[in-house]
Amino acid sequence: MNGDTSMNNFPINDQPSKGPLLGTIIIVLIIIIGGIYIITSRGNNEVVPPPDTSTTPIGSNDSLADIEDPEIINAQLDAVETDLASSTADLNALENEIK
Repeated sequence: MNGDTSMNNFPINDQPSKGPLLGTIIIVLIIIIGGIYIITSRGNNEVVPPPDTSTTPIGSNDSLADIEDPEIINAQLDAVETDLASSTADLNALENEIK
């Protein structure tokens, strides 16, 4: 053997490989295109306003006139007591069914 080895037969190239650079550029382009797509798709959504809840709050001046009338207060109290009694009866019936 005259000193030739298989390693000596490979060409030596001083230029770096362009594969990793091209791969990085492609990945960055895909991310940019995806971001543009997401931004444009969000811009097409219409914002739906929340439903109108124009109920009179308890502390407003309109409800104060009702509070001053004792008959209205008693009627409301009776309605609440009736609802509470029926709810209690329903709960008792349900409890008896469970047992």
